[in-house]
Amino acid sequence: MIKKLIPTVILAALAAYLFFNSYTQRSVASFLWGASFGLVVIAILFSFLRNTVVVLISLVITLAIAESALGYLPAIMAKKPDSGINTAKDKTVFAYFDSAQTYNTPAYWHLGEFGSQPKPGIFTAKKVASNGDVLYDTFFTIGPDGFRVTPRYGDKQSHRINFLGDSFTFGEGVADNQTMAYYVGDLMNSQHLGASKWAPLQVKNYGIHGWGIHQSLAVLQSDLDTKANLNFVLTAPWHASRVACADFFTLGSPKYRLEESGLVKRDGYCRSFGWVEHSPKALRGLITSSKVFNLIQDSLLVINDQDKQIQLYLGALRTIQQEAKQRGEQLVVGFIKADDAWFVGSYNNDKILAELKKSGIQMIDMTLADKNENLKPKFYVHELDKHPSSLGNLERSKLLVQKLDK
Repeated sequence: MIKKLIPTVILAALAAYLFFNSYTQRSVASFLWGASFGLVVIAILFSFLRNTVVVLISLVITLAIAESALGYLPAIMAKKPDSGINTAKDKTVFAYFDSAQTYNTPAYWHLGEFGSQPKPGIFTAKKVASNGDVLYDTFFTIGPDGFRVTPRYGDKQSHRINFLGDSFTFGEGVADNQTMAYYVGDLMNSQHLGASKWAPLQVKNYGIHGWGIHQSLAVLQSDLDTKANLNFVLTAPWHASRVACADFFTLGSPKYRLEESGLVKRDGYCRSFGWVEHSPKALRGLITSSKVFNLIQDSLLVINDQDKQIQLYLGALRTIQQEAKQRGEQLVVGFIKADDAWFVGSYNNDKILAELKKSGIQMIDMTLADKNENLKPKFYVHELDKHPSSLGNLERSKLLVQKLDK
C-alpha cells in the first residue's frame, strides 16, 4: 500500500509545484502540466473515474505540449549559430523592471473602458539594464480619471489642448513635468505671460502605454469631458498593428472597421470573445497569457496584412479629423517615422505622409532626424529603450509651439 502511495504523493507534489509556478510566472504551460499530473493522481486514487480521466489526461497533455512548443518556438527561430568567439559584443545586455517599483504591476493596471489603463495613484517606475545601467527612475502620477496628471496645467482654464497617443505621449521613463503636455503648457504660458489678450492654457494628457490611434478616437467619442481648442495626436506607423488588434496587449481595447467612405466605425472590442473579458481577473490573466489562445486570436480576430492595417490606421486618423471638425476644434498630427525595415508591404513613411496630407490633416514631422534610424541618442532614454528622453519631448514640444504660433 505504501509503495503505491509514494508515486501518488510525488505526482501530487509535482502538480502542486507546477500550479504554484503557473500562478507566479503566469505560465499556462505549467498550469496544463500541473493539471495533467493532478488528473493522473485522481486516476490512481479513484479507479471508477479512470476511463473518463484518461480521456481528459490525453486532451490536457496535448494542450500542454502545444503550449510548451509555442513558448519555445520564437527562441528556436531566433537562435543563431555560435560564432565560437567569446567577445563582449556577443554578450546579451537586456533591460528589466526593478522588483521594488510599482509601475507595470497588477497594482498599476486594470481593464477599463478603453482597454488596459492605469489605476489612480502615484507609482514608482524604475527600469535597469543587466550591465548596471539605470534606464530611468521616476514617478508616474495618475489622476482619478485614469490618465496622467500634468503639474500646474490641470485646472480648468480658458484654452485647452488634448494630447492623444501612446507611451510617447504619456511620457514613459520621464517625470510628470518632462512630458510633451507639460512642456507645451509651460512654453505657451511662459511666452505669453503678462499679455493682456492671453488666457491661461490647460493641457490634458490622454496618452497611455501601448495605446493606439483607435483608443485616441474612442476617448474623443466617449462621455469624457474632452472639449478643447486643439487636439494633438502623436503617432507613428507602428500604431497600425494596434488599430488592427494584431498586438496581444490590445485585448479589450475598442475595435474599428474600415468603411467604404475611408472612415472607421466602432465594431466591438479587440481580440474579444466576450466571456474572456468578463472572467475573474486571475483567470483572465491566465487565459490571455496562453500561446494557444493568442494563436487562435491571431487567426480569427485580427488583421495580419500590413497594408490593410495601415489603411485602417489612416481611416482612424481621418475619423479623428472628422470628429474634431464636428466639434469645431482643430487637429494637429505629430508624425514620427518608422524604421524603413519596419515596412513589409507597399507602404513607406512618405506614402503614409502623402495620404494624410491628401486628407487635409495638419502635419508636423517630429522624427527629429531625416530617418528614424539616425535619431541621436540624446533624444531617447537609452539604447535599450527608445522612448523619448526629456530633451526629446522638449524638442518636439517646440515644434508644436512653433506651429501654434503661426
